[in-house]
Amino acid sequence: MNLLRIMYMVIARLLDSPRQVYSERGEVLKIAQELGLEALEGFFQEMREEEVEGHRVEMFELAPRCPPYAGYYALGEDSRERGLYMHQVLTYYKAFGFTMDVRQELPDYLPVMLEYLASTTDVEDFGRREMRRDFYRRFIKPWFPKFKECVEKSNSPYRYVLHALEKLFKLDFEEE
Repeated sequence: MNLLRIMYMVIARLLDSPRQVYSERGEVLKIAQELGLEALEGFFQEMREEEVEGHRVEMFELAPRCPPYAGYYALGEDSRERGLYMHQVLTYYKAFGFTMDVRQELPDYLPVMLEYLASTTDVEDFGRREMRRDFYRRFIKPWFPKFKECVEKSNSPYRYVLHALEKLFKLDFEEE
C-alpha cells in the first residue's frame, strides 16, 4: 500500500470534495499517524461534517478567501503569463500520462496537482523521479507558503490540512 499516494489523494479530496473523506476518517487518521501527519486530526476535530462543504466553498471557490490555484500566488492575480504557466504544468502531466479535463478545472488547481503527485509516487526511473521533484520545486514549493499563510490568517480548520500537506511534501521531496 503506497501511503504517500493515499495521503495525496485524501488531501486533494479534502480540498475539493471533503464530505467524501468523512466516511473514511478513521482509516485516514491511521494512515496520517503512520506518516507523522497528526496535524490532520485537528481538521476533523474543528470541522463538523455538515459544515465542511459550505466552509470549503467560502474558502476556495466563487469569491474565495484563499484561491487554491498555483498561478494566482506564483504570478499574481491578473498575470498575462498564466497561460504559459498552465501550459508548462500540462507538459509535466502529459509526460507522465496524467490526464485531466481542462474544461472542468484548471491545471494549476492544487487538488489536481496533488492527484498528479499521487499518480506518480512510485516512479522508479531516476530521470522521471527527478522530473517529478522538479515539478514540485517549480510549481508548488515557491507559492505554497503564501497559500498556507492565507489559510492560517483566516483561522480556518483547513490550516491543519495544509500543515499535514507541508509535512507530506517534506517526506516526499526533501527527506531521503
